[in-house]
Amino acid sequence: MIKFENVTFIKSEVLKMKKTEFISSHLNIFWRDKDEETRRKMLSQAYDLCAGPKKAK
Repeated sequence: MIKFENVTFIKSEVLKMKKTEFISSHLNIFWRDKDEETRRKMLSQAYDLCAGPKKAK
């Protein structure tokens, strides 16, 4: 689990989705007091935290 901006995400559940799917499915759920672009950026950051650093090939 990670906590990001007062929202808890379960890594294993987040990683079952592609990043774009994760963002679109949560866009109108969290941080509704912020504008849409800001929410997209925050969800992208949350997904990246769950996914961890990308491995070099």
